[in-house]
Amino acid sequence: MIIYLNNLLLRINFVSKPILFADDTSVIISEMRRFLFSVKSSSICHIIKWFAANNLVLNLDKTNIMKFITKNSAHSAFLIEYKEKYIVETVNTKFHGLQIDNHINWKNHIE
Repeated sequence: MIIYLNNLLLRINFVSKPILFADDTSVIISEMRRFLFSVKSSSICHIIKWFAANNLVLNLDKTNIMKFITKNSAHSAFLIEYKEKYIVETVNTKFHGLQIDNHINWKNHIE
């Protein structure tokens, strides 16, 4: 998959790591520096456009964002807008049958 980001041609595998499983798609974007993370995360809108161009439907109501942070890190809200819809940030989610949270704590999964 190829995306264009700020007039640069980038392969999606350079910016993120897509994980495909049956009808689920997860995209992992990893970056320690806040500025570069913001640049890389803007690629999500390009991924959504790629889905539409290839006749694939992305349900934005079921789409969410989760930032993995340490317990001592200050939380800063993260929001992505696409066509007047917002992708919601969550603190826990189900990923391939596992309940995980943004601190990579197993408490929700065990319960």
